[in-house]
Amino acid sequence: MMNLILSLKRLMAYWIDFILLALILCGCQWFLYTLTAGFPFDQLKASYEIELWVLATISTPVWVYFICSEYYYQQTIGKRLMKIKVESKDGSAVSLSQIVRRTAVRLFPWETTHLVILVPHPWWSSDESELSYFIYIPNILIMIYIMVLFVSKGKAAVHDRISNTTVGT
Repeated sequence: MMNLILSLKRLMAYWIDFILLALILCGCQWFLYTLTAGFPFDQLKASYEIELWVLATISTPVWVYFICSEYYYQQTIGKRLMKIKVESKDGSAVSLSQIVRRTAVRLFPWETTHLVILVPHPWWSSDESELSYFIYIPNILIMIYIMVLFVSKGKAAVHDRISNTTVGT
């Protein structure tokens, strides 16, 4: 039962972090849009322009949040609320390279979603026959990540295995 609880705590921590980040980053985007009467949003037409905007204003802050929180404090706000923290499997201090690998693997499905939706052109500017089935790839990855988390009883998600970390209480 405790193993199931750790898995659920990890999922809840991740959900809290993403809701918090979405509120802050989308709020900043909305504020900028309102303040500038739509600039630069109404200027972004090509998929690469939109992708670069998303990378600069959404992805980069999310990466910085996870890397800095877990490297300096061993936990994000979500993990702190769930009373869990990132640890190195061998008991040593978690290194920056471990945290960067961990973040890259954890956010891979998310970044893949951005690419699928925006490249070669944004979905909202496509007709229905052009929509890609590649959107299933990040969703399948997320399901695999969740299954690995539960099979490992909360101790070693995919990003933990690659970064040689674990999450504990």
